[in-house]
Amino acid sequence: MEKKIQMMVGPTAIPHRVLKAMNRESISHRSKEYSIIQERVTSNLKKVFGTEQEVLLLTSSGTGAMESVIQNCFSSDDEIVVPIIGNFSEQFALMAEIYGLKVKRVKFELGETADVNRVMKEVNKSTKGVFVVHNESSTGVYNDLEAFGKAIKDTNALLITDSVSGLGGLEMKMDDWHIDVVLTSSQKALMAPAGLAFVSLSEKAWSRVEESKFPKHYFDYKKASKFNEIHQTLTTPAVYTVFAVDEALKMIFEEGLDNLYFRHRTNTELIIKGVKEAGLGLFAKDEKFASPTLTAVYAPGKSKYIVSELSKKNIIVNGGLAPLAEDVFRVGTMGYVSENDVIVFLYALNQVVNNIR
Repeated sequence: MEKKIQMMVGPTAIPHRVLKAMNRESISHRSKEYSIIQERVTSNLKKVFGTEQEVLLLTSSGTGAMESVIQNCFSSDDEIVVPIIGNFSEQFALMAEIYGLKVKRVKFELGETADVNRVMKEVNKSTKGVFVVHNESSTGVYNDLEAFGKAIKDTNALLITDSVSGLGGLEMKMDDWHIDVVLTSSQKALMAPAGLAFVSLSEKAWSRVEESKFPKHYFDYKKASKFNEIHQTLTTPAVYTVFAVDEALKMIFEEGLDNLYFRHRTNTELIIKGVKEAGLGLFAKDEKFASPTLTAVYAPGKSKYIVSELSKKNIIVNGGLAPLAEDVFRVGTMGYVSENDVIVFLYALNQVVNNIR
């Protein structure tokens, strides 16, 4: 059988070493053996987050982590600002409204990155938070978190960052960039199965946790933090996914963070060059802010056909999300993707595009 080339936006391909790490007997999440593993996982994640703050481990998807931030750092009627650049920034805004937060949307054209100056015009003394998606996987565009951090750090607002499809492929310097909350999950650039989310908070954000009026239990950060002190979780975690993330992080640090980011950038640059040579284009309006963890390819009216034909060649990529489903497909370079994978993808893409002509 031919090997499948998995270049998905998530869940992503899982390395054999990571799969093998899960092939073991179960252990109690209250055992010393487990606590040693969780301590190693959270310590290594702090390096990827770029923070000295603790990293909380939650058993959920990234969406659960998004909701948990609202529950723990805000209260009903708090005002927040959300730059909308795609599906997941809009999801964050809708979720906040469900909890009764007052949301100011700053809308950008799909394919654009968020302009910091435009967003900051909506931030005032009443603003409790600015919710910024690090890497918008629906459009293949990332936001300049460092610029947002500089603009927000001396305000009353928290800078909340969803880095589900960013962290591990895009550089993150939570402390240096003055980011108050970073959240991510296990199934993207961290090269593990779905099932875990990770959240880290600044001291400024922890002060808001003390003020939050929302009821919570499963996602109670104060309870989670107490258990984190003994390297355990409040409730039963996805233990086998913890094993997987532990091994994936070992691989990440064997490669080295700088090398990791370089690989993501160079693979994406190769894809962008090949896509253009095939006569297709990028959906990102400014190539400078084209995501290095996935490429949204603009193929008006042809995207579903291209995805289907690539799958027949054992090249697995993702279609676009509404309202871009007919015109965009997305190619993941996050996590366990090599230059050879990219070359095979581009060869197959050229065959498919030539058949269309």
